[in-house]
Amino acid sequence: MGYSDEAEDLVLGKAVTIGEGARIAGGKIVLGDGVVVGRRVDIEVTERLVVGKGSLIRDGTILHGRRVELGREFYANHDAEIGGGSCFEATSSLKIGYWFHLGSYAMVNTAMPVTIGNEVGLGRFTNLYTHGAYLSMAEGFPVTYGPITLGNRVWLPSATVNPGVTIGDDVVVGVGSLVMHDIPSNSLAVGVPAKVVKEHYPVRPPVEDVIGRVRAQFDAWGVRGEYDPKRGVVRIGSATFQIPERRIDGSSSKETERVRNLLRRLGIRFRYEVVDGAYAPWSD
Repeated sequence: MGYSDEAEDLVLGKAVTIGEGARIAGGKIVLGDGVVVGRRVDIEVTERLVVGKGSLIRDGTILHGRRVELGREFYANHDAEIGGGSCFEATSSLKIGYWFHLGSYAMVNTAMPVTIGNEVGLGRFTNLYTHGAYLSMAEGFPVTYGPITLGNRVWLPSATVNPGVTIGDDVVVGVGSLVMHDIPSNSLAVGVPAKVVKEHYPVRPPVEDVIGRVRAQFDAWGVRGEYDPKRGVVRIGSATFQIPERRIDGSSSKETERVRNLLRRLGIRFRYEVVDGAYAPWSD
């Protein structure tokens, strides 16, 4: 088998892959269809863990806690960590939406509840701390516990978030920032401590500009396609990518799947999957 199954109930979906030296322990562990667990991954969730369809947990990742729900296409790069101090206590929980990115060596501490929306990215070395405790509370040091909430479409590259912080939707935090207070939706925040430097963010560009930028990048990557700037459409082989509607029509091929992945790298994602060789909306 190559991995250690120490769970009370391990439920595996279709085409699940678990790497050499991985350990899966705890209560009920549910790995959805197509989930890939890398080598030496350490999973211990005492009550219930659900990992969404198509998720990828790379080598050396630690995933500990009490109640953990990871949405569809969750991604953890190598040596990332979920859990940390007090992660097995009654207050510990983690719920994450779809298309979450956890960069290498990033950390999500779950001593207190952490709730994260859809399309959220924590870049390399980012840290979310729901508790800060080392020196004595009895001597006046700032021992604090508090939940963390991140909205939809949040990007935190190499940043640190302190206990009790809420970040709204559509927020970017600058590299190396320290978030000590709430950040409202539609903001760009930078600094130590982080402060909002731009509101009403971002400004949506015209669709013609979007297609122009996509085409320029695709030309650099050697992608051959047809473009309709007014409608926001990119045609690759037998597939049509309608960017404003986030819709894909047509059949899949190696090239169209490459293009879908390249669009993902540009932050343009589609809630579509391949069913019997054709693109179809997510079924769950």
